[in-house]
Amino acid sequence: MKFENILLKFLDLIQGIYRALGANYEQLRAIVAIKLTMDNRRQTVSLKRKENKESNNAFLMTLLFYSIFGAFVSIVIYNIASLVVSMIFFFSYIMMMVAMTLITDFSSILLDTSDNTIVLPRPVDGQTLFLARLTHIMLYLGQLTLSLSLVPCIMVSIKFGIYFLFIFSIAIILSVFTALLITNVTYLLIMQFASEEKLKNVINYFQIIMAIVMMAGYQLLPRLMGRFELDGYVFEVEWWSYLIPPVWMGAALESLYYHAIDMQHLILIIVCILFPIGGLFVTNKYLTPIFNKKLGELGNATEQITKTKEEKIQKQSVFDNISAWFTSNSFERASFELVSKMLSRDRKIKLKIYPVVGYILVFGLVFMIRGKEDLNSLWNNLPDTQYYFVLIYITFTLLQTALFEIPYSDDFKASWFYNSVPLDRPGEILSGMVKAIFVKLFLPIYTVISIFITFVWGLSVLDDILFGLVNNFLILLIVASIGKRILPMTMAPSAKNQTGNLVRGILMMFCMAIPGGLHYLLSNWPLVLIGVMPIQLGAIYFILRSYKATKWSSIQF
Repeated sequence: MKFENILLKFLDLIQGIYRALGANYEQLRAIVAIKLTMDNRRQTVSLKRKENKESNNAFLMTLLFYSIFGAFVSIVIYNIASLVVSMIFFFSYIMMMVAMTLITDFSSILLDTSDNTIVLPRPVDGQTLFLARLTHIMLYLGQLTLSLSLVPCIMVSIKFGIYFLFIFSIAIILSVFTALLITNVTYLLIMQFASEEKLKNVINYFQIIMAIVMMAGYQLLPRLMGRFELDGYVFEVEWWSYLIPPVWMGAALESLYYHAIDMQHLILIIVCILFPIGGLFVTNKYLTPIFNKKLGELGNATEQITKTKEEKIQKQSVFDNISAWFTSNSFERASFELVSKMLSRDRKIKLKIYPVVGYILVFGLVFMIRGKEDLNSLWNNLPDTQYYFVLIYITFTLLQTALFEIPYSDDFKASWFYNSVPLDRPGEILSGMVKAIFVKLFLPIYTVISIFITFVWGLSVLDDILFGLVNNFLILLIVASIGKRILPMTMAPSAKNQTGNLVRGILMMFCMAIPGGLHYLLSNWPLVLIGVMPIQLGAIYFILRSYKATKWSSIQF
């Protein structure tokens, strides 16, 4: 029996409640069944599956992933001696995960108005539709919360006993209601001041942040917990404690467990109970009608042009000047501008590439904190190390990811236009693509990293920064030349699994390692390093010229 059928059987047991509330239960059940089926077919931010295979258990796999993540969190909680600190950590985790998952993975369902065209013309009353949507949300939250907190609940029952598990479970429910209220308010604030397009962009950035947070939590949390001395830490209620919901939950549980009731803890217990329950009432009574109204406006709204014609002309002229600096002909410039706009506007491309920026920071920190020294000592001793080499070359991951993702698009069928233009050398399109990736993605990030490197290691490493900049572009050209030559947006995403080549991958690794290794060996002789740069530039010139000369016979479609 499918898991969604189990949930529907549960609804059948309480169908009398829905009938008492004035809903047509048969219609409600059918709507919820469709929504649950679609949940299991969506691709989530938290768990990416192969795009050429459609799974009917995607949501269950996501829940399993969250359960594993909850197991890691439970280990951390178990090793924190202070009850209140461990509870604050847990409820920060549970509320952040619920809120971020609602915004990222569930927004495609919550903000989708396409089902209105199917449901509204049917004889479905508003109460039935509202309760169906509410039931879907509560089932989603219930499954999500259960997967996030199942293992921590087992740990809590072992460490603190069954009595504490009971009040701990109630606190989890209250924290989910609090996260739901915060999410609703966040949506309404965004929808109040943003158009539909801007709202989708904001959600896209939340998805990027969510992907980074998941990676950072997995990589950094186990490494950092041992560096904080929490055994002797005593939590004291401060004025800011009344503003942070996880502190309400943690302090309330501490007070009830140790039977320590004072005025401060009593206020926190009251706030812990009243805020989620009051928020649920406010959400149902006031926010939900406003949200439904805004949702209806989104479904009928069209994107408004907010910029004047003069501003557009000015912006376009600036962008044309930038593309003209890095390109040599009209075809290369057109490719440069196309890829640049893709990187700025295509949400799916941004969701695949931009999290790598966060991964770079995470893995850079992972590399630097792998020793046993504390964080203060690590920072003080950082100038005596050569970790800046890691920062210089780890950024290439961004280039490699973009180079791999740009050729793939859901709109690949529109690639016929490449054959409709008088283009003898498609290599000019490829070179424009490579230059756009380097200029649009790499240069801004590398500039920020270079400023950090200069701040920590001083001006003496400027030659390494400059050499690394040229070296990264050289490596990018080598990797692009060795790899399969595919024009931007010409391949279906399902074709990715057919592009693997072990020998080519090994060659790419060598081509990346050799220039970086040469830089490391020459770093002790700055004059030699500067002297090698003309050789670098010469290699870039000849490789780029060869790459631009790519013929149609070498292009893969």
